[in-house]
Amino acid sequence: MLRILYLVIFSYTLISCGGNETNTTADSHEGHEHHDHAGHDHDHDHDHAGHDHDHDHGEAKGDGIHYGLEITPDGGIALPDVLAKVKSEEGATELDLGEGNMVKAVAAKVEGNVSEVCKKAGCWLKLATEDGQEIFITTSHEFFVPVDIVGKTVVVEGQAYKSVTTVDELRHYAEDEGQSAEEIAKITEPVTEYKLLATGLVIKS
Repeated sequence: MLRILYLVIFSYTLISCGGNETNTTADSHEGHEHHDHAGHDHDHDHDHAGHDHDHDHGEAKGDGIHYGLEITPDGGIALPDVLAKVKSEEGATELDLGEGNMVKAVAAKVEGNVSEVCKKAGCWLKLATEDGQEIFITTSHEFFVPVDIVGKTVVVEGQAYKSVTTVDELRHYAEDEGQSAEEIAKITEPVTEYKLLATGLVIKS
């Protein structure tokens, strides 16, 4: 059943990465903030046609290729440690995702392996560990990364936070997907995801 829930969320957040952007500081995928659906994150369901992607190539330096605001690859911590920090809310501050959607977020600099990338424009990516821990990273369309970096090691800096999709929201998405009443009734648990609103990223050499 959990797999079905994630498929439902996935279909709403990754519709070709080409809907209308409702918030310049939100995110997407199996857990992207899409405010056009009762707080669910459709941030990267965005029309990229109007964006200038000239900076997609990044800036090559001795330590890697840089995107977004200037950061160094030094000091990145492992994904499990970042997730633990988010869960503990240590040093958390309020982050405004737009439209009154406030979350508790922690400043984080994470180093990890890319498991998935927005195939249309490189506006989001995911980092994952071998044991299945993962975080969804959005660039807020402030910068774009290459779409062929799966397997690469990156360092990303920004604000990390927890996103919870409620049972009511999940059932709403399932209904919109045309699932049966029986299947919708089986949705009884919320889905928790971890996200990071990136300001800068380095693809390590």
